[in-house]
Amino acid sequence: MPPALKLVNEPRPPSVLIADDASGMRTYLRLVFEAAGFECTEAADGGEAFDQVLAHSYDLLITDLEMPGMDGFQLISAISLLPSVRRPPIIVVSALLDETLAERRPELRAAAALLAKPCQPADLFKAVNKVLKLRAAS
Repeated sequence: MPPALKLVNEPRPPSVLIADDASGMRTYLRLVFEAAGFECTEAADGGEAFDQVLAHSYDLLITDLEMPGMDGFQLISAISLLPSVRRPPIIVVSALLDETLAERRPELRAAAALLAKPCQPADLFKAVNKVLKLRAAS
């Protein structure tokens, strides 16, 4: 069977990179995003996610903070050093979040949104819609 043809003028679905060391969380987020029409790529740690950001363009990055190797803090810091056209907006989804973490960890200021695990799809997409609207307006 030949591959499906994509029309040139057909808009591509938004793409999201999901970085989390927990495979169950990556699967959950992938299913939620795919149901909303996103193209999803998964990364098991920050280093893999950073390599993906360097190799591809994403509309959004969802990252955990606590991962082996390069953690989410290091990932956010590394991405913030890239030229603005290469930086996807970042939404942090982590169990580490508390009311003062953003004040204590300045690299979190580069994140567009911070959500505590477990997050509900409605809360996630409220943040996603806000972030993507801001990006489209700039």
